[in-house]
Amino acid sequence: MDPRSQLTARLSTELDDPDGARSVVAAMDDAAVAAAEALADGDIAGSPWLSYRPSTVPVDEIDSLWVFSYGFRFADPAADPVGLGARVPGPDELVPGPTNEALARAAADVVVDHPVPVVAQWEVARELQKLGVADVISVEPDTAPDGSVVYLSTAGVADKGLRQLTAAGTEPGQAGVLCFRYHAERCVLTARAAGLTADVPEGADLPSKFDPKSGQDWTRSLETWIPVDLAGRTVLKAG
Repeated sequence: MDPRSQLTARLSTELDDPDGARSVVAAMDDAAVAAAEALADGDIAGSPWLSYRPSTVPVDEIDSLWVFSYGFRFADPAADPVGLGARVPGPDELVPGPTNEALARAAADVVVDHPVPVVAQWEVARELQKLGVADVISVEPDTAPDGSVVYLSTAGVADKGLRQLTAAGTEPGQAGVLCFRYHAERCVLTARAAGLTADVPEGADLPSKFDPKSGQDWTRSLETWIPVDLAGRTVLKAG
């Protein structure tokens, strides 16, 4: 098969969604398909870099819980979404949105039966506060002189969260990672690159429904997300 057909077949399996895979690859230009082939070192069918099935760990074996946000919404419903690298207003002008609310509920479900420290990106941490979850470290974004948010990457969350956790006198141990379903593999890989022993808790309810009103335009659909995710994996692999 040609690379485009190979990628469609691989993503059909990884996403458990043949129609979605066809739609994703059809929307990718030739350069994006070539980049995915390069990421896989030519082995599109077998490369772990194209996996969307992250490793798991029993919940009772995790020592800390790490929650990476996915998208957000603007407090002003009329605001247009932003693209990668665009200016984002300060946190007071943003709300977590339904995906991050779902992530907070998933985290609360884990710690109610297995209490461990939680390191959560700020959008999720806000929701965990509302749910009354204790022992939460919020990874806050930095702000520019004009008050806008400095983009906080997945790697930035892992690195900053690890510094905050160790500064509080706690070792991460076995990290359990919660995040959006189609973000999970990269979150686990990124957490490991930061020095964590990281896996998704078995049975965790990872949200998988895209928010068409997300303030980040690349997180609104499978078609917009997968190419960005694969590009992020390219950066991670190179690092």
